[in-house]
Amino acid sequence: MNIKQFVVNPFGVNCFVLSNDAGDAILIDPSVSNEREEEALTRYIEQNHLTVRHLLNTHLHLDHVLGNAFVARKYGVQLEAHEEDAFLLDLQEEQSQMFGLPMREPSPGLGNTLAEGDAVEVPGIRLQVFHIAGHSPGGIAFYCENPGEVNGQKAPPLLFPGDIMFAGSRGRSDLFGGDDHALVSGIKSKLLPLPDDTVVFPGHGPTTTIGDEKMWY
Repeated sequence: MNIKQFVVNPFGVNCFVLSNDAGDAILIDPSVSNEREEEALTRYIEQNHLTVRHLLNTHLHLDHVLGNAFVARKYGVQLEAHEEDAFLLDLQEEQSQMFGLPMREPSPGLGNTLAEGDAVEVPGIRLQVFHIAGHSPGGIAFYCENPGEVNGQKAPPLLFPGDIMFAGSRGRSDLFGGDDHALVSGIKSKLLPLPDDTVVFPGHGPTTTIGDEKMWY
């Protein structure tokens, strides 16, 4: 597996491109917000001869969906996320005004819903879906138990939790549909039992590990 990270839009969202040796790619939170960011993402995909197979959102707050329309149109893929966050797509204008972040183009609606226990796959990459409400009602994390080699080196399990978990903290729960009790409960029951060496790629900020995050709970 290859992993490429882009930090995009004024909120510093971490966008991830996962790809296999055959060129199949999965995009997680590709929230590009301007032409420069779109060009950087496109250039990487073209230079590495990738075919985008999946457009995944860990949740549907505005800062994570800004590039959905661009990616869906350019690569012919549908948005995949949890249905309990679908209402947030109807509140994009309200979120835009609240955050002071102009929308270039609203995100399209859900094309495929993901739920607890589902998996998103391309050959050699399997992402298990964990549903953890609290930051948003439909927040999901993607867990890759056996990544094999990542960027040419043997790798431990990987976790892409969006804004559920950060390095040294967790997502805020004071936004649309937030619930801190549900967030903490979900982290404790579903994420902290993962292997300590699991590398965590949050929706914002630096990477961490499950072992390092256990001290906060």
